[in-house]
Amino acid sequence: MRYLQLNQDCVRSILLELEEKLTLMDHVYLHDLKEYNTFKEFGENQSIYAILKLIEVGYINGKPQFASNKLHNLGIASLTWEGHVFLDNIRDNKIWSKTKEATKNFSSISVTVLSKLANEYLMQQTGLR
Repeated sequence: MRYLQLNQDCVRSILLELEEKLTLMDHVYLHDLKEYNTFKEFGENQSIYAILKLIEVGYINGKPQFASNKLHNLGIASLTWEGHVFLDNIRDNKIWSKTKEATKNFSSISVTVLSKLANEYLMQQTGLR
């Protein structure tokens, strides 16, 4: 069995793509997600893992359906408020690069810490700190 690590670039990519493609009254399902650029760039397993973790942390309103210990379907309705806040903190490419640069010496870092760090850079950039 191959274990997955949460890829922060994949997390950012899927949030950006979901925000772009989700509509107010529509859902996105697993067969739709497989056509996303994120899936093509990071692979199905890594992308699904990122989505499941984003659902778990409350950044995406979605529901996975499992059958016989396998993912049978996955439906996503929207980003949550916290998901939008996180995405807004990491959206800007300069802020994202700066955030990744500051964390490159760590073997792993939580999404929460990434968000706080990106928020600090945004506050500095806007002169609020």
